[in-house]
Amino acid sequence: MIKCETVGMIEIAKNNPLLKSENDVTNYDFITADGILYLICNTVVGDDAYRENVTIKAGDFLNGFEVDAWIGKKLVIDEKHIAYASGQDYDSLKVADASATPAVAATILTVNANGKLAIAASAPESGIYFKVTDKVNLTEKAVKVLVCAA
Repeated sequence: MIKCETVGMIEIAKNNPLLKSENDVTNYDFITADGILYLICNTVVGDDAYRENVTIKAGDFLNGFEVDAWIGKKLVIDEKHIAYASGQDYDSLKVADASATPAVAATILTVNANGKLAIAASAPESGIYFKVTDKVNLTEKAVKVLVCAA
């Protein structure tokens, strides 16, 4: 699950009511359409309402929130939405700590080709990225991330 940290984020959210994908999309994945990064948050009903990783079929309408409307705000993201590279895990995610010796920089997350978040070596030169600000629990281990623009 991915949630907005504050209720006010929904009030400022921008939603594209005509958004569709040519491919199947998993709920709570990120997609880019027309150069805009969207977080897909469809309301699931019926038998699938309590299942994880519900797939929205290609051509169906998507409830896509424009992530750039949330620059400077925080999202709470379950660990299952982070794709770790070999040798990485939850412990690889770092929160900034200037008082540590040496100082610890916040982990940067970017969206990979599969719509999941991945650890990046540095902030990208363009687009949206995320900085880990806290480690928390949502439905499992999770992180709070600050939405940033390059």
